Amino acid sequence: MSEFFNVHSPSIAISKITSNREFPSLKKDLIKTINSLDRIIAEDIISDIDLPHFDRSSMDGYAIRSQDSNGVSESSPNYIRVIEEIKMGTQPSKSIKSGEASRIFTGGMLPIGADSIIMEEDTEELSDNFIEIKKSISIGENIIYKGEEIKKNKIIIVNGKRIRSQEIGSLLESGITQIKVYKQLNIGVLSSGDELINPHQNITPGKIRDINTYTISNLIKKTGSNVKNYPIMPDDFNKQLIQSKKAYKECDILIFSAGSSISYRDTTAKVIKNLGNPGIIIHGISVKPGKPTILGLCDKKLIIGLPGNPVSAVMIFINIVQPIIEQLYNHKSLKSYLNCKLDENISSKTGRVDYIPVKIISQNNKLFASPVLGKSNLINTLVQSDGYIVVPSEKRGLYKHTNVKVNQYE
Repeated sequence: MSEFFNVHSPSIAISKITSNREFPSLKKDLIKTINSLDRIIAEDIISDIDLPHFDRSSMDGYAIRSQDSNGVSESSPNYIRVIEEIKMGTQPSKSIKSGEASRIFTGGMLPIGADSIIMEEDTEELSDNFIEIKKSISIGENIIYKGEEIKKNKIIIVNGKRIRSQEIGSLLESGITQIKVYKQLNIGVLSSGDELINPHQNITPGKIRDINTYTISNLIKKTGSNVKNYPIMPDDFNKQLIQSKKAYKECDILIFSAGSSISYRDTTAKVIKNLGNPGIIIHGISVKPGKPTILGLCDKKLIIGLPGNPVSAVMIFINIVQPIIEQLYNHKSLKSYLNCKLDENISSKTGRVDYIPVKIISQNNKLFASPVLGKSNLINTLVQSDGYIVVPSEKRGLYKHTNVKVNQYE
């Protein structure tokens, strides 16, 4: 398996997959807007109306001509006649002339002739027909103009954006009740190893509980995809191939956990080669942890081989697999990070990217990143950390007090 030693940087590894002519494209679903939460929009959504579609008040108060408030103050008020109360959801029936006002409420339609809204607390009601205004205001004050939120023929939501509750509200406000979203990927997870048992089983000497299936599955769900977990596979090529072919037929992407290194018992690469063409594209990425990662394409289906060590599997998923899945959805998530100072030296090697879990510590109103060091099969190094830092491939390490960016776990 000599290709294992031809390792690639993370960015090149991702590019070799996403730029491959076998890299798939997703179909689109037409769904109701109200059911679109967390789906990825599959087209630019363009408004066919101005929002708001009329000039409206942003406050409870009175619609007036701003010139009637020139020079006005609490000690020198002006008196204005109230000609109408504008009911919510109705069109004003009277125009405003100098010396006149209309009672208006938040969201109410601005009457013709008015150019500002004086807030209710800056007035005093003298009778049913007259108010005293006690503040000078300017043209446009407390008014939301037609099209100020969204102009007609302008994009409301761009292709590839994840739909949140606020996007649903914006779409419905524009009368868009159906939208096209990318079809959700069905991703199968297959863990292998004679030593693995299900988490609910009692532990016995030589056995360990399978956790990768579940940590990976939850990371997949955060991409907006569907997950199908398959039974633990033994270290037997024929049995693995049978189950993998079944999963291959049922899923859009397969993610193998364990079996990606080069020992005699690691059969994932051999299985992948039997699933379709072109097969393995990358076997080995210049990172720590996670070097023995496999990336492949089998007849336009993405196939991933993750290392069996839990920390390696998580770090590779976050930094390699998730960006590839997001490219399928034409989506790029915004990573949350904090700027901190490193509180101790970190050693590394040039030519590889290191992912270092860190704990964030606050001292004297400053944030420090403290490395949580441990082997890649110790999941608690992630439990004890708040995020991770990336040591670039050109660095031999980072010195204490270096400014670092801590990528926070989602």
